[in-house]
Parts: sequence; structure tokens; C-alpha cells
Amino acid sequence: MSTASDTNDAAVATKPALSQNTLPRFTLTREVDRLWLLARYGWSRGARPWLGVATALATVLVAVLLHVHLLRAELWRSGDVYATLPITSELVRMPMSLLFPTAYLPLWAACAQLLVVVGLGELILGRWLTIAVALIGHAGSTLIARVVLESVHGHVFGLTPALAHALDTGPSAATTAVGACLLVAAGMNRCTLLLSVALITAAIVVPGVDGVEHAAALAWGVVAGVVYYAVAARASIHRRAAQKPWISRLTRPRRTFKSPRSALAGMRDR
Repeated sequence: MSTASDTNDAAVATKPALSQNTLPRFTLTREVDRLWLLARYGWSRGARPWLGVATALATVLVAVLLHVHLLRAELWRSGDVYATLPITSELVRMPMSLLFPTAYLPLWAACAQLLVVVGLGELILGRWLTIAVALIGHAGSTLIARVVLESVHGHVFGLTPALAHALDTGPSAATTAVGACLLVAAGMNRCTLLLSVALITAAIVVPGVDGVEHAAALAWGVVAGVVYYAVAARASIHRRAAQKPWISRLTRPRRTFKSPRSALAGMRDR
């Protein structure tokens, strides 16, 4: 049973005119509130962030095993990724490399990324879509960085041939893709803009493989979020228009996609 405040928050979030009248035009607070409402709605429907918890714990376990030199050689062979590796070896090691530590991020930050971003993705986007976006962002950004490194124009992006031998692991690209997809799908345009500006600025100020990969993962996530939002919006329109049984049967497969706007409307009706 939702409270009156929940109903009011959902009503403001789903009605642009009401939102503009009651809040300043440029506000990030309302977008954060929308994300919170969507996460609560996903939790109320039975979704749980077990994937985020599992990946965070797996990252801790890998770091501990590497630190105590237990199965160290086997672990490194399963997940260390370099641009100089044969492409087949890199593809095989890429899934495990997501759980490996990175030189530019402390362990607690890597675990927090996975727990928060992947957990919110599970609650709002769904587990399988979150997995797909994370893997595409991780693999796609790594392969794009490899192509740029091997091209004659790598110096334009601040990449030197020596970086091809640098260890390229960590969850940053995956969480960037999932985070961008989540922000776009939830209609958090200002947060998406801030994330984009921050990542592009970091890539310009501190050029390197990480900057290229983060920019590529951002692009993958934005595209996935736009596609998700478009499909979910179209499915929502068809659900509302489905008044006859045969139309309902035709549109049933599309119910897999539930737009964040529909989710907020559902919270308002609770």
C-alpha cells in the first residue's frame, strides 16, 4: 500500500507540466527522485539486485586470490587482456577480465560500481538486458580501443604503441554502458549530459586507453538506452490500444519491455 507522498512523487515524475510548475526548470533532484521511484517499483515487483551483489563479491574474491598468490597463474591466464594478444585469446579472456582489478581504480570503488550500477540496472531494466548491455559495453569498448591502437591514427586519441602492452581489465566500461543505458531509459537527460561531459573531458585531459574505452562504452550505452526507450514506449502505446482479445494476444510478447514511464504510472496507481 503506497502512501500519499509516494503517489504525489509519482504524479510529479510522470506529468511534465506539473513537474515544470512545481520545480525549477533545471534540477537534478527530480531526476534522482525518478530513479529512486523506479528502483522501488522494481523491488516491489520482486526484482532483486543479486547480479550486482554476485559480481561485486566475485571481484573481491579474485582480488584476494591474486593477493595471496593462490591460483595466481591460472587466474591471470584466464583474464589478463592486452591489445598485443591474438584476437581469439583476447575474446576468450574478456569475460573474466571484467572482474580483474585495474591500476586506476581501488578495489572498493570497483565493487561499488558493480553493486550500485548493475544492481540498479537489474531493478529497472531487468537482469538479462543489464547483462547484455554490460557485456556489449565491455567487449565493444575493448575491441574499439584495440582497433584504434593498431591504426595509424592512434596518436590523435593520445594512444602510443607502448599502451598495447598495458593491462586492460576492470569493470569501468561495463558499468559505464549500463549506467548510460539506465539514465537514457529513465529519461534522466541532465544526468546523461553530465556523465557524457565528465567522461569526454576526462578522455581529453588524460588521454589513454581508458578514455577511449569509456567514450566507446558511453556510446554503446546511450544507443542501447534509446532503443530500449523507443521499444518500451511503442509497446506501451500498443498495450493501451489493445482493447480486443486478438490484439492483446498479438501484443503480449512486447510486454517483456516495460518503460520507466509506465513503471512510474504503475506506482502512482498503487
